[in-house]
Amino acid sequence: MYLPNLRNTFSLLFLLGLTAPTHALPLTPQYAGIYENGDGVNSRWVQVTDDWRGNIYGNQTWGTGIWGLSDHTQVMGLTDSDPFVVQTATTRVNQINFSDQRFINEWGNSWSTPLLAPIFGNTPGENQDNWASSFWGYIAITTPGSYNFGVLYDDGFQFRLFGENGSSQSILLDGLNARDRLGFSENLSLSAGLYGFQLDAYERLEAGAVQLAWSTPEASDWALVPQAHLFASPIPEPSVPVLMLAGMIAIGLSRRALN
Repeated sequence: MYLPNLRNTFSLLFLLGLTAPTHALPLTPQYAGIYENGDGVNSRWVQVTDDWRGNIYGNQTWGTGIWGLSDHTQVMGLTDSDPFVVQTATTRVNQINFSDQRFINEWGNSWSTPLLAPIFGNTPGENQDNWASSFWGYIAITTPGSYNFGVLYDDGFQFRLFGENGSSQSILLDGLNARDRLGFSENLSLSAGLYGFQLDAYERLEAGAVQLAWSTPEASDWALVPQAHLFASPIPEPSVPVLMLAGMIAIGLSRRALN
């Protein structure tokens, strides 16, 4: 379901191309350095029944389902055993580019062909409504410069990028909105390192999607943030050779101590 969101006129102007980033806002990374070979990010998915009622319009006779960010927060807090929860999934994803089957069928070719959301592998397309998702982890910047991040939404979302000492930049679009991509109104000046992030998205009826793209110093066009730049944790998991080497060193030290 799609309703115009009149509360965010500035965002709509940006979408229409009437405003453009004029300068870059500085944001210092949480962890400085060069991080490569990302392992993807964390995600959680929750689908609720069509008669679930949240904070926003739940007291209205017509107010069933997910209507905005406040409802998203409620849905993500539900336990798997809640009677209104249809299904959930918690998994690591390589990129953030997902939708339901209807979006893929009708608009997928126009938006980098999203993957089917992990919770819908065994769900008929007509039953893929009222779902919420959250993604969190770290984005690695290897080339300092001017960046922007854009979210493909249907129906709404909130994206937050975190720097050091609690600093952050965010964009959001609340309510029910027709599919489009929204980016920061000003570019971000980023340095080499890891930036924490969280992306929350939701869909009520018909088609829904969520996608995280960026523009970089090397390419001004939108492109999916690649797995190589996405980390689930600020500390990369050690490889098998590294673990074997550490074990051999530990054995050697213990033998020396015995001698």
